[in-house]
Amino acid sequence: MKSKQSGFTLVEIAIVLVIVGLLLGGVLKGQELITSGKAKALYADKAALQTAYNIYQDRFRALPGDDATAANRFTGQACGVAGAGVSAINSGAGLGCSNGNGNGAIGAAPAVTNGAIAGWSTPLPAGTTFANDGNNEAFKMFQHLRAAQLIKTDGLTPFSMPTNNTGGITVVNTAAAYVGQQPSLMFIHQTAVPGNIAGALDAANDDGFTNLGGIRAAANGAAQNPNSVTVGVPYNNAGGFNISTNLL
Repeated sequence: MKSKQSGFTLVEIAIVLVIVGLLLGGVLKGQELITSGKAKALYADKAALQTAYNIYQDRFRALPGDDATAANRFTGQACGVAGAGVSAINSGAGLGCSNGNGNGAIGAAPAVTNGAIAGWSTPLPAGTTFANDGNNEAFKMFQHLRAAQLIKTDGLTPFSMPTNNTGGITVVNTAAAYVGQQPSLMFIHQTAVPGNIAGALDAANDDGFTNLGGIRAAANGAAQNPNSVTVGVPYNNAGGFNISTNLL
């Protein structure tokens, strides 16, 4: 007597393959939505900083960072300035905000070039300079905006920079980070952005290339792409990118 063999029919196999395809498609679509969402959030951070800057200027008739009366305008607690004692940074003890020089421009004193700054997660793009102290009005800008409750920054230091949603930081500078960038009063830099997110941000708001257009980028610590390179260099997923674009 022959035994009856059992197995899947072609219809059943086809149904399983369709289900697997739908599941894979859903996963890939979900990853795409996450990437797009993070890219939009990074660009929204830039817009929020522009808005905070304009509100500060309208409210106090001074530029954040350059404000020469910030020390009298805000308390030490609002500025995150430490006084005496273990918990003084939260107590309001000590001095107020660091004043700017009030000359109507946000000055950035060059201090560190082509290297890591203490407390930063990634190196800077080649050619950029920042001073992480009270002598740099670009760093004071975040302190003044935070004191005015227009932005939030992480950490307890007076000049802590905002952390972006990819784990890097947001900084500003008055000098272009990359050759060929459009002239601007100030540039915003977002560090440690994964290649897929950086590429999505650039593609949605510019041309999708690291070395062309208004949004420029380079792999963390890599040399800048010269303006003489006319062929667009695409983003890759090999590592993080530092992104720079006009703020003002």
